[in-house]
Amino acid sequence: MQNKKLSFTALASAMVFALAACGGGGGDEGGSDPAPTNPPVEPQPAPPTSVPPSTTAPTPTYPAGDQRLVAYETLNSLRLKLGVGVLKQDEALDRSADSHLGYMAANNVVAHEEEAGKPGFTGVNPYEQGVAAGADRAQWIAQVAGGAPDGLECALGFANSVYHLQGITGVQETVGIAVRDNLCVINFGVITGANGSGYGLPTWGGQQMSAGNMTYFPFDNDTVIGSFNPAAERPNPAPDLTMAGRPVMFRVPATSDADALTVNSFTLAGPNGAAIPVRVLVAPNAKTASAASVIEDANVVRGVAFMLPIQPLPAGVYTATFSGARNGIPVSKTWSFTAF
Repeated sequence: MQNKKLSFTALASAMVFALAACGGGGGDEGGSDPAPTNPPVEPQPAPPTSVPPSTTAPTPTYPAGDQRLVAYETLNSLRLKLGVGVLKQDEALDRSADSHLGYMAANNVVAHEEEAGKPGFTGVNPYEQGVAAGADRAQWIAQVAGGAPDGLECALGFANSVYHLQGITGVQETVGIAVRDNLCVINFGVITGANGSGYGLPTWGGQQMSAGNMTYFPFDNDTVIGSFNPAAERPNPAPDLTMAGRPVMFRVPATSDADALTVNSFTLAGPNGAAIPVRVLVAPNAKTASAASVIEDANVVRGVAFMLPIQPLPAGVYTATFSGARNGIPVSKTWSFTAF
């Protein structure tokens, strides 16, 4: 996928719940006591700060054969296997995605933000674009955008990346999609526990794995393309490399500033068992307690680590091994995938 740009911010939102009150009076023979001046208030549950990952979603309204449906099903299949929760269609986010795609086509640009006065302008950033299309104001709205010939490449192109992969597999709850004219725009929404509103994708709120869980991509026994063009992603995760191997992501929940995924080692063995040269990228809060060889990357979010082979992977079976800790508690995993 070419000319992609991504912008995610760790931000948060609150939900207001109505309080129900009840009062009562009592009496004995021939009389009754007045109702209390200040009736007792029944305790109410606190607003949820997040929800567990969902395994089901309402049937979307995209017609059969629509490329938006292909992208939706591909994206949700990925998220379901990862255990991060499937997404519900938001038709307002569909409309804003399509409007923004029209803006990009009219102005021959791939970007998240729009400029007032240019053809197709609806809002400066994806949040404003979403609100203009009727989206709920009390949420964070994030966006990925790029070139794609169809819905399958729309979703899979973002999956073969570094920053976009962590973005499309985050805590979002809703999605809106536009795919046409060799362009693709996907909008994401987070409402539960997001504690505010604006442009970005929180690392807390939304759909959260439980603290003891982990996930990774490519999946165990998955088959994926073995090459990655860093320059196709904005920002570029490896400006010095013309081509790289398939990025490998390891992820744990990280809902607060104190949560950190540190890395002791993250290695890749090739079909003959030989070590594949890689770079390991971690979030800024994980660098100090990680192995000296890992690289601090300001665009990697808390709870995520990436292994980036410095050359394309020839066809064959590869074994990834992660060893590290979440908040000091050891985490390890070994799994295999096939590259072609």
